[in-house]
Formats: sequence, C-alpha cells, structure tokens
Amino acid sequence: LRSNLDVLIAQHNQKPARGKRVSKRSLAEELSISRYTIYALAENKLDQYPRVVLESLCNFFECDVGDLLSMREVPES
Repeated sequence: LRSNLDVLIAQHNQKPARGKRVSKRSLAEELSISRYTIYALAENKLDQYPRVVLESLCNFFECDVGDLLSMREVPES
C-alpha cells in the first residue's frame, strides 16, 4: 500500500474555494491526529492504518480510502 496523502494535500491547496491551505502539521491539529501518524502515513512508514485516521482523512478530503491509499505492484525478485 502506498499513501497519496501528499497528493491530496496538494490538490486541496490548489483549490482556492476550499478555504485555507493545509499542511501536514495543521491537518494533524485540525483532525486531532498525532503529527507522527500523519507524517508516517505520508512517508509510507505505517504497518497498520487505524480506521479512525482513515475515516477522518477521507471525510476531510471528501474522498474514498482508495483515493488515500493505493496498491502498487512489487516486482518479484
């Protein structure tokens, strides 16, 4: 699984009608999610994805889990 959080943040910030710009830090504060979790998710360092975090992010960005996380094929070795 790969995170598309950085992409969603960038898309959000490109739409002026959405209001203020967000950063990972402000997103963590606004959603009451630890900064560590937001940064780890963005950097693909989480082994588990807490449901409440995914729900909060999907609600904020008005997206589905498939927009937030995507499967990437790993080449066979």
